[in-house]
Amino acid sequence: MRVQTLSLLLVAAYFAFLLGSLVLRGREISGPWLYLLRSFFPNWRFYHGFGHQPRLFVRTQDEAGQWSDWQMFIPRAPFALPNLLHNARNNLQLAQQNLVDHLAFDIQTLQDGRDPRELVSYQMVTRLAREWLLAQGRLGRRWQFEIRQVPPLHAPTADMAILISPLLEG
Repeated sequence: MRVQTLSLLLVAAYFAFLLGSLVLRGREISGPWLYLLRSFFPNWRFYHGFGHQPRLFVRTQDEAGQWSDWQMFIPRAPFALPNLLHNARNNLQLAQQNLVDHLAFDIQTLQDGRDPRELVSYQMVTRLAREWLLAQGRLGRRWQFEIRQVPPLHAPTADMAILISPLLEG
């Protein structure tokens, strides 16, 4: 009973802190320590309109020095009836795409002269891309990822890239 009360108090304190921060600073949450709290909330910008969507692309270099084609990371979970009640895999994939969305937004709002590699979202997407390549058994000697704004219902093109990572070692 004491653990439940303590948990309830901590949750209440957390939301009171958020409410106080919003009242004192305006409607936008900002600051380096408040930045980390945004992972508790989904990215609601998809309600603003139907348009370009940020997508993660990766490519690898083999031992002969040949680069593979860019491949798009699209988290899709197969439909199964039991998943209507509990769908941890789909929730993870939605969180992964949400991370890509956050990185695209962070890049677009990045102050001039600031290196995007310093962003937490950049480092997390780097790890996501590496783990995806490892899971597929395609992590080569060198690899690279990029974030592109892909128009809906159209084939993605390289000129829609908003970020291309430097060459990364396998």
